[in-house]
Amino acid sequence: MSTFFVESPADRRKITKKTLSQRVEVGITAVLFVMLVVICLLSLLFLSHTNRVATKGHRIVALRNERNNLLIENEILGMQIADLQSLRNLENDPQILKMINAEKPKFIRGDTAVAQILQNDLN
Repeated sequence: MSTFFVESPADRRKITKKTLSQRVEVGITAVLFVMLVVICLLSLLFLSHTNRVATKGHRIVALRNERNNLLIENEILGMQIADLQSLRNLENDPQILKMINAEKPKFIRGDTAVAQILQNDLN
């Protein structure tokens, strides 16, 4: 069984085909719109990348300044440690000034055994 449709002249008027020049205009407009969108996206990507790089640069400069300050502080603390450990400072220490000299100091030679010397002292 076959079916077919009969079109009336009124139906033919509703269907209008676009001409080639209309299709080309729409094609050019679409291409320009797509190109504009791509350019905008690339511009945003470039701006975002540039912002990240600049932010990292500022952070690096801040860290370098902090490192330099810490190195200077380390040097100052090293000089303070050396000053506190100096002989002049140790001679004036109140705890050391309270010490008394030994009356008969016994010295141990490096080539003898400590146990022999202590045993001889006990006898």
